[in-house]
Amino acid sequence: MTPPHADICHGTSYSAGTFVLPARLRATTDALRSLYAQPDQHTDDGHFLEQICNHAVDIIDSAHHAGITVAESDSTHRTVAATDDLVHSVDELQFQLGVGPAVESAHASCVVHAHSSEANRRWPQFAGEARRAGVSSFLSAPLPGQGQPLGTLNLYSRDQYGFTDADAAIIELFALTAYFALRSSHRLELARARTRDLELALESRGVIEQAKGIIMGTRHVTADDAFSLLIQESQTSNIKLRVVAQQHIAAAINPSQANADTHDTRPSAN
Repeated sequence: MTPPHADICHGTSYSAGTFVLPARLRATTDALRSLYAQPDQHTDDGHFLEQICNHAVDIIDSAHHAGITVAESDSTHRTVAATDDLVHSVDELQFQLGVGPAVESAHASCVVHAHSSEANRRWPQFAGEARRAGVSSFLSAPLPGQGQPLGTLNLYSRDQYGFTDADAAIIELFALTAYFALRSSHRLELARARTRDLELALESRGVIEQAKGIIMGTRHVTADDAFSLLIQESQTSNIKLRVVAQQHIAAAINPSQANADTHDTRPSAN
């Protein structure tokens, strides 16, 4: 099955660096290998996204800054990871003006790259203010989502001719593969959470069954009646059923301690 990819649109072709050097491919491979190793290390999403940004800067020679933005709606975007504060400033400028490579990449679901003169032509106000902040060239690639991009990976360069067609192709592949690494991390954590819930449920069931047996033996009632008594006590005391069951087990093991605890928690009459 051919993986989905974003079209490269509205880009600036620049011949230098069109042929990808083996070293750059190795760097991309190493970066992706590092990202795929992180789900086993319980890495949180924020750190994972920051690592994507750092690796992107390492992979693309002319990239000096990188960040990830997400589109919460057609008109609302926010930066969720960045290599430095300048990224937040450039991103915020795009959000305020409603134009720029990140916004365009998210809306069109394609890779957007532009050097200084191309950016001036397409987004004159944004490009001028970004240049004053120290950024001249731009490269944005969508992170795929369900039906529309989850966000965009944005690279910024201080160079006037900062990015090439080869850079665009590499960062598109990197963004796509990094997204699947993030999704794998989510699935792994979901599986771990379900396993923890199942283990807790099995443990709780065992405790409740023990408490039911104790109540059946001491009150001479059926299993259903014992379970009903536990539920009633849990609802009346507003204590979890598992905790109520544990209290019954503790009382059966050490009745004197249970009576003392009950006496200590009883409100004093003044």
